Amino acid sequence: MSAPEGAAIGRWCAAALILCNGRYLMQRRDEKPGILLPGHWGLFGGSIDPGENAATAIRRELLEELEFAPRLATLFTEMEIVLPLTPPRRDRMSFFIVPCEPAEFAALVQHEGSGMRLFAASELAREARVAPWDLAIVLMHARRNALFGG
Repeated sequence: MSAPEGAAIGRWCAAALILCNGRYLMQRRDEKPGILLPGHWGLFGGSIDPGENAATAIRRELLEELEFAPRLATLFTEMEIVLPLTPPRRDRMSFFIVPCEPAEFAALVQHEGSGMRLFAASELAREARVAPWDLAIVLMHARRNALFGG
């Protein structure tokens, strides 16, 4: 991936649209100095390690963060974004649809972040502090039939 002028090549990340009863599981990000978007709601996931592919990374991240080994993790979409940091940074993001049954949800053990919650897409859109790229993908998924047909 080539970066626009002035934007350093950043991270490649995998994130999960974890769906339970039609709602999306979000992580409240920690309030740590130096963390991107502290205290915001975001999808579970993280950086793809060297030699990993996105599908392997999302499964590893979900095990690490939630002790969750999903039955399915299906690629939904990918995006590249130039973050307006100083200096600007270009990240690639791979988003996976991950179904979660209520019994699986009840067994989740969160190891990262300061909380988790299930949201309807419309509820999440009303939250003041949400990672903007994650919100965009949740809304794209929730409105996929109207947007893309099928």
